Amino acid sequence: MDTFLLSALTVGVAEIGDRSMFLALLFGLRYQRPWPIFLGMALGLFLNQALSAVVGIWLFQFLDSSWHAWIVGIAFLLMAAWVLVPEKDDDEAPELSKRQLFLAAIVAFFFLEMADKTQLVVVTLAGSQQVFWPVVLGATLGILATTGPALWLGYKFADKLPLALLKWLACALFAVLGVWVLLGAMGVTGGAEGLSHLLPPEH
Repeated sequence: MDTFLLSALTVGVAEIGDRSMFLALLFGLRYQRPWPIFLGMALGLFLNQALSAVVGIWLFQFLDSSWHAWIVGIAFLLMAAWVLVPEKDDDEAPELSKRQLFLAAIVAFFFLEMADKTQLVVVTLAGSQQVFWPVVLGATLGILATTGPALWLGYKFADKLPLALLKWLACALFAVLGVWVLLGAMGVTGGAEGLSHLLPPEH
């Protein structure tokens, strides 16, 4: 699996039941102009992932390559726990005119993703691989794959989604990946080698 697909998959799974998904549901429920919201949401999310990737690439340049597998494994375990943290549901949406929705969506989704678990994924993947575009575009696609449908469905279908079950499945996926990579870093399994395409070559 290449970096683009891995980024899209992990971020998409992480976004299940996330606050960005609920914000998209809220926008879809309250406003009747989905396209300006979707375009603003996409741009805001892209800018946030781009910032995260730059930070990850810069940060990993100062870390010895022997630590990269450990960081990736620990990050996956943190994701496993983080995905189960309940999201706060804000029932109040700001009153906006239709002409303000594009800018409002950019700002809302850019800042909403700050300190979010998806940032941890992007920082880790971009830093360990030392690539920008595959991680950023994959992460943006992964988020939009979750938030995009939520925008159009709206809250009237939200109660029919088995979010609790989906969150536990996502937790299990990240936990298995994390343990596998850490065991590989300890030389117990081939986990680290199996994800060698995520790590920069040693010099």
